[in-house]
Amino acid sequence: MPNREFLMLAHKYLPKHRIGGWFMSEKLDGRRMYWDGGITRGMPKSIIPWANTAKDDRLLKEQISTGLWSRYGNVIHAPDWWLDKLPRIPLDGEAWGPLARQDIMSITAQHEPDARWELIIFCCFDMPAYESVFADGRINNPNFKKRFQGIMGWIQERGLLVEGSLDYRPKPDTRFESTYFLLRKYLADPSGCGVVCAHKQIQLPFHTDPAIKMLEDEAERVTARGGEGLVVRAPGCVWTPKRVRSVLKVKPLDDAEGIVVGYTTGRIGKEGKHLGRMGALIIEYQGIRMELAGFKDSERTLMIDDDSQMYTYGGARIWAENHPGEECPDWIVNPHFPRGSLVTFKYRGTSKDGVPQEARYWRKRNEA
Repeated sequence: MPNREFLMLAHKYLPKHRIGGWFMSEKLDGRRMYWDGGITRGMPKSIIPWANTAKDDRLLKEQISTGLWSRYGNVIHAPDWWLDKLPRIPLDGEAWGPLARQDIMSITAQHEPDARWELIIFCCFDMPAYESVFADGRINNPNFKKRFQGIMGWIQERGLLVEGSLDYRPKPDTRFESTYFLLRKYLADPSGCGVVCAHKQIQLPFHTDPAIKMLEDEAERVTARGGEGLVVRAPGCVWTPKRVRSVLKVKPLDDAEGIVVGYTTGRIGKEGKHLGRMGALIIEYQGIRMELAGFKDSERTLMIDDDSQMYTYGGARIWAENHPGEECPDWIVNPHFPRGSLVTFKYRGTSKDGVPQEARYWRKRNEA
């Protein structure tokens, strides 16, 4: 039996990922929720085959399903007035609101919901098909261990998906770009009920460099106002109950300054895109020598450093073409980043030895 998760989870974003044309959204700091379209609302939790009942013997009374589930298969006890405003469509999203995360977690963890639910909004970022959510497989999470087998048959036997029971039934293998269109269509809120919405997505530029720049700028804005980070999704992403690389979480970046001490030449790979030009900038940071990537083509120029100006740009290019992936000798310079100048770079955490991880050039020290 294949391993799986209850819901689709994201991998960690790395600068090597090519995210041109992907959809970007803020990573909400709330509680993950799955709404089954209301098909199990009012049923005893104990008879629902995907419910996490591992610790239910400690409870004083039987739990009743609301149709709203946590990431670990537990019932989220939202009040009836709140549930009544949800559409009859399966939805995947986050409980969010103008509150601290601990308050959201506290509100949504109560078995007896209170008036604070009026502050909770269900921000939805996917519309998974039942066939995908309840596919056969084994969940082996420390917080949720369960075998899913024949669940779709159980649903069909009880007539939970008869024609007309749902406002819309998602189809398996629907691409995210189509799902986002459907979310905006079905979660439009003319009544102003305010409990559910389609989480806003922005499509990144299709070229990698401007996409990364837009992503990093937005991440900086989000974290500056106290946000957790970003999530990016591939347009062709299909909802799958696993941790997938077509959805990536972008955590906050730190920044620091380093002194330019040299350059490496472009390598032969990638169709020779940077062959004959600068491949990476070599900097020194707190006694650590490291390389930075993330430059525009116009910033990769290499030239001969000679007072008599007898040598030309072409000479540096020829040397670089004949020495791919090597460090440049002292007589070759990059006029945009002279040796001894300061540059600022972004990074995400450090190794045990204090080396910045995923380091990438950001800007010159004096740039606004």
